[in-house]
Parts: sequence; structure tokens; C-alpha cells
Amino acid sequence: MSTPTPTPPIDIPLPGARSRLQRLLPLAFAVAGLGLSLLLGHLDTQRDQSERLAMLNARLSALGAGLQAQLRATFGETEGLAQLIIADGQISTVHFQSMAREALRVSPYMRSITLAPDDVIAEVYPLGDNQAVIGLDYRLLPDQYPLVQLARDRREAVLAGPVALREGGTALIYRRPVFLHGNRGVKFYWGSVSVLADIDRLLRAAGLNTYQDFELAIRGADARGAQGGMIWGAAEGFEAPKASLLLEVPGGTWQMVAAPLGGWPQPNPVRSPLFLLAIGCTLLFSLFVAQLTRGQRLLAERNLALDESRAKLERLAHFDVITGSPNRVLFQQRLARALEQGQSLAVLMLDIDGFKQVNDSLGHAMGDLLLAQAAQRFMQALDPEDSLCRLGGDEFAFMLRGNQDAVMARVEALLTALQRPFDLHGTATLITGSVGLAWYPQHGMEVDSLLRHADTAMYVAKEAGRNGWRTYHADMTARLQARLELERDLRRAVQHDEFELWYQPKLALADGRLTGVEALLRWRDPERGLIPPGAFIPLAERTGLIIPIGQQVLALACAQLAQWRDAGCLPGTLAINVAALQIERSDYVASLRDALDRHGLAASLLEVEITESVLMESQQQAFAVLERLQALGVATAVDDFGTGYSSLAYLRALPIDHLKIDRAFVKDLPDDADAVAIARAIIDLGHALGFRITAEGIETPGQYAFLREAGCDEGQGYLLGRPMPAADLQRWMSEHHARQALPDVAG
Repeated sequence: MSTPTPTPPIDIPLPGARSRLQRLLPLAFAVAGLGLSLLLGHLDTQRDQSERLAMLNARLSALGAGLQAQLRATFGETEGLAQLIIADGQISTVHFQSMAREALRVSPYMRSITLAPDDVIAEVYPLGDNQAVIGLDYRLLPDQYPLVQLARDRREAVLAGPVALREGGTALIYRRPVFLHGNRGVKFYWGSVSVLADIDRLLRAAGLNTYQDFELAIRGADARGAQGGMIWGAAEGFEAPKASLLLEVPGGTWQMVAAPLGGWPQPNPVRSPLFLLAIGCTLLFSLFVAQLTRGQRLLAERNLALDESRAKLERLAHFDVITGSPNRVLFQQRLARALEQGQSLAVLMLDIDGFKQVNDSLGHAMGDLLLAQAAQRFMQALDPEDSLCRLGGDEFAFMLRGNQDAVMARVEALLTALQRPFDLHGTATLITGSVGLAWYPQHGMEVDSLLRHADTAMYVAKEAGRNGWRTYHADMTARLQARLELERDLRRAVQHDEFELWYQPKLALADGRLTGVEALLRWRDPERGLIPPGAFIPLAERTGLIIPIGQQVLALACAQLAQWRDAGCLPGTLAINVAALQIERSDYVASLRDALDRHGLAASLLEVEITESVLMESQQQAFAVLERLQALGVATAVDDFGTGYSSLAYLRALPIDHLKIDRAFVKDLPDDADAVAIARAIIDLGHALGFRITAEGIETPGQYAFLREAGCDEGQGYLLGRPMPAADLQRWMSEHHARQALPDVAG
């Protein structure tokens, strides 16, 4: 049997021991309370210091963002110069001085702008005391040329400086290398565009002089970050504990640090409010009070979290997440309050021209960046009592107070703000704006009517050519309603195939032979009858309906070619027109190839005409489409030549076969000396580049005789043959062949 384990004795405290424990209990509570109080005080001072550091970091980040924005705005002014040189290969002195003068007017802290082809200064603005630098070779300046080389080798802008100025102060030098397109797409170094900016005035404009409660220092001379020299403040700022921020600048980085004036306060938990609160409580209930305080703090934190949440919801409900500006709801509330006060004001609607092209070519992220930068520029152009709103997409609404002159000045300022280049992460982008304006109370007494009328006026401004403004008039609403009805009927026409093609002959001017026809679109509306293209094509392009209409044109043209082929009466090459949206938003070449294959047609039977303005607006896409068309065997032509602004270098590189002289240069022939000179120049230039030349709009024998004598290859116009349906064209061709030679008609 096992021996049972003995039960341990129970220690029963003696009365004297119990008394000592009772006496020690308050002291134990006091010691525990004191320790807890010290701990709470220490944590509170740490929290306070963390909040100070977080607040300092936040203010430093805001200051850094403002500085970066100011740098982009300052040196972004040079992108227009660089892009012009890249496009044309050169820039005139007058054009350079005009653009430089505007840049210095917008950014007064710029000292000068220079052009240095082959690294030798050729142009400087303002000239004045700077005339001495003309002809200066950077390669002879050992303190500057390495950064010129760095910008050239990296193929990107470099920010140099600060450098001391003879007249006092310091400056930054922004060097932007320029590369031009050579033969076979090879880029070569042209030279550089440089900007000299007063660093003190630049930094003050970015807001550095407004931060007086902390010490700030910046280093990173020549964009070398921590390895660069001092730019602003004292070097000692980089030795003590600090808030730090790294800024990206052209060619490298700057480093910013900040610390409170007089340094960080020494932590002292005894001075903490929580410590004083805890130690002031009775020692007997110190632990209870500490727990209660902890519970209260947790409850406060929950309430606080419920509140940095309600605030977020409030911001989401009333502010735009991209631009930070008020959204439609908040803007309408502010406008309604302003209308209740009965003061005269203007409501504006602004739409950014060319925004879709930025979104399509650079992506939505760059589009959002453009919207944010545009909103910042708008805010700088407005008065404190004005209101700005992003309605959605690229549409903004404004409420402007003041008299008519003051409001119109701000409208012009808004449009001017959009005309300066935007720097989208190194890509210089040019846009404009269209503005509609409605006055209270003349054009409406309510929020909805004012916004609606301003929107109507904005559409009129866009239709009038963009980059301008229009004030609302009552007849605009009727015109808009008519346009909406026309758009409705046009959509029905697309669904019910209400379009047809008419054909205008093209003749060889030398012998009168029929060389081909141009297909011209007509719309046969059930109620309006036959509608010419000028009445609906612009609307089709604005609404995107030109894409399905263009598909129908291809189908109709190829079907008609097949009928003529089967009947043995092909009139020659059939020319069809292509719009900008067909190039930008559809695979036009694939659609054309499918239409040819569907009818078994040779590609040489078609010629595609593209206007010169489309070539300028969508250069890369248009070039690619024309190149693919030529590869198929389809002839290509530039329509309305002479009305755009294409350079000879660009025209020479285009994959085209044919130039068409616009009727604007034909109508005054042969009596107008300017028209004669222009027509001869286009004909001679086109032939020198290997193009075939056709003149449009020939209506008189004199025009015909002059163009034939000048060497123009082909012509079309009412004198030679009007646009006509296919059946009428067949009769015309029979009669034309019977008439023998066309010169008898012209004589």
C-alpha cells in the first residue's frame, strides 16, 4: 500500500500581520498609482512629440508639393519653345522673343531665357545687359559645361545651381536639351534651352516665407540630393533630429529638412496633464481612476474615429476626389445661397478642348493629373468670393461675383491659364478651353436654369471654333433644340440606312479624260428631303456617329464599284473621304480591307482623301493609317490642301500620292495675283515632291484654262460635272465620251 500524501498546512495570518498588510495596502496603491501616473505622463509626452513630428512632416510635404508645382510651372514655360524647335527645326528671333517675353511675364522670378544651338548661345531674352553672352560657348565654361553634357547624355532637363549673380542674389539654371528628328527617324542633338530663375523669389513664391514657426533647410545643389551643396537655410539643420523630405527636380533630387524653432522640447512626464490628473486622485482609488481614465480615452478615440470617418464621408459627398474642388452638390448649394442674397453674378461652364486626346494617348492617370493641374490654375485666377466646381469629365462650373468688367477679366484669365503648356510627368501638353456664360438675373432666376443656359452657351463657343467664350442668348436654346432634333434624326438615319452616295467626275485637264470620281455623301431624310453633307457631317463628327456612317460609306462605295465593274463601265478611281474620328477610334484600314474583300475589288480602285487639318491634329495616327493604306495598294490624297499649317518637312515625309488644291484658292483665279501665286506654288511644290495635283471647285473656263496651263493634273467642279447619283453619272459618262475632248468645253 502506498503512503498517503500529507495535507500541506494552511498559513493563517496573525492579527499583527493582517494589520501591517492593511497599513501597507494604501502605500501599495499609492506606489502603483505613482508608477502608473509616470507611465501615463511618459506616453503622453511621446504622443505629443509624435504628433509634433507628424504635423511637421505634413507641413513639410505640403510645402514640398507646392515647391515642385512652382518649379514645374516655372520651367514648363520653356516646353513651348522646345516643342516649336522640335516641330520646325528652328525658331525665329521675333517668335523667340515673343514667347520668352510671355514666359517672363507669367513667372516674374525668371531672370532670362537663352537658346544655345550646338552649345553656343545664339539668343537671349531680355537682351539688355545679357547681350554680352551672345556667342558664348558653354564648352569653354568648366563650371557649367558638365551639366550641359549631363542633360544631353540623359536626354532630359537638368536643374543646375544655385549660382551667385553679379547683381546680387542667387539663381537656378534649368537646362532643357533639344533633339530633332533626322533621317530615318534618328534623333540628333540640336542644342539647349536654358532658363535663369532667381532662387530667393522662386522659393518665396512657393510659400517658404510663410512658415515662421519652424526652421527649414534645403540642400541638393545641381540636383545632387544629399551630396549637393546648400540651397536654403543653415547646414546645421541636417545634423539635429528633423523631419525630412526628398524632392524630385529635373535631373535629380533636393533634400528638405525641418525642425521646430529653438529645437525639440525635452520630454518631462511630470508636466503631463495625465500625470497631474492621476497623481491628484486619492491614492486609495488610483488604480480605479487609471482604469476609468483608460476607458474614457478609448471612448474618446472611438468618438474621434467616428468623427478624421464622418469628415471623410462629408468630403466624399461634397468634394471632387481628383481636383479637391467642390462637386456638383456643394456648388449648387453655394449658388442657391448666393441667389437668395440677390446679388448680380455670373455662372460659367468650361469644357477643356482636347482633353479626350490626352486621355486616349497618355492614359486616364495623365488625364486626372491634367484635371488637377487645371483646377490649381483656375483657383489662382479666381477671387476669394468665387466658387469652382468640377461637374464631371472635363467640365467645370464657376460662380463669379462682381461687375461685368471684373467678371470678363477673370473669364479671359481662365482661358489664358489653359493655354500654357501642362507638364504631365515630362510630356508637354497643349490644350484650350471653351466657356459659356449666363448672368443672374438676366438669363435665369434659378440654379438649374443658369447652369443649363451656361451649358448651352458653352456648346455654342465650342462650335464656333473653341478657345473662346460666348454669353447666353435666348435663341441659343432654340438652336440647341434644333440640333438635338437633328441628332435624333441622324441616329435614326444610321439605323435605317438613309444615306446615299453621289458622284462628281474628275477629269485630266490636259485632254479632258475621265480619270475618276469622288463619292459625296447625301442624307435623304423622310421629312426634310435630300440633306447636303455640310448640314450634318459636323454634327456626326461631334457625336461620334461619323464612325458608323463611315462604315456605310465604305459599303455603299464598294457595292457601287462592283456594279460598275460587272457592267463594264468603271469610271476610274473612286475617292472617298475619311474623318478624324474614323482614324482615332476605329480600325479604318481593316474596315476598308473587309469591304474590298466582300466584293472582290482591287485596292487600286479606291483613293482615300484626308484633310490637312486632320493630319495636323492626329499626326502619328494619320501617318500610320496612310502608310497601311498605301501598303494595301490604295491611293492616298490630302484634301483641302493649303488651308492648314503643315510644314514642308512634314509634308515631304507623308505617305501620300495626291494633293487637292482647296476651292478657296481656285475661286479667284485667274484674276487675283495672290491666288495665282499660291496655286502655282502648290502645283510646283507638289510636282517637285512627286505628287499628283487636283484642283477643286473649277466653275469657269478661265479657271480651267489657267490651271491646265499651270500644269495641274486633274480638276473637278461644276464646269466639268456636278455631283450626281450613280444612274445619272452613267448617262453623263456616255455623253462625255461622245463629246470627244474636254478642251472644246473649256474654250
